Amino acid sequence: MVLVHLACRAPDAGDKYLAGDYQAGTVTLGNREDPGTRWEMNDLGNGQFTFLCMHELDPTDFFDHLASLNETRYLDGNTATGTVQLVKNTDPPFTGTRWLRSVLGDSLVFTCLGVSHGPRMLDGWPGPDSVQLRPHTDFLGTRWETVTPF
Repeated sequence: MVLVHLACRAPDAGDKYLAGDYQAGTVTLGNREDPGTRWEMNDLGNGQFTFLCMHELDPTDFFDHLASLNETRYLDGNTATGTVQLVKNTDPPFTGTRWLRSVLGDSLVFTCLGVSHGPRMLDGWPGPDSVQLRPHTDFLGTRWETVTPF
């Protein structure tokens, strides 16, 4: 487990950090200091990861960890609809909570491993601050970098 910020490398100016709102279950882009931009990146092996939104959580507080078990905090891609959201756990039907990390040039690409056919590439669109899945890496918002929080 490591704490990270996920920064979209799209060249558009504006918000570029993946931000989760665990109360609404939504994912957008925000400024680095915005709530929900810190993620627990859990290594599952074979280049696969899960991401837990750490908004209002202290990673050293056991009671915060227990409270988070009943909240929508896991990054989930829905490959049937191309949407990205937060969900309560990594169990079925939430098959899009596993992400394959790969390298593309000097950037990272995150591929959703959901079971349905459809778009899989995590894409941030800084103009409207939206996050979705795309069918391929031709979209500049599919390039990411991990940044360690201060």
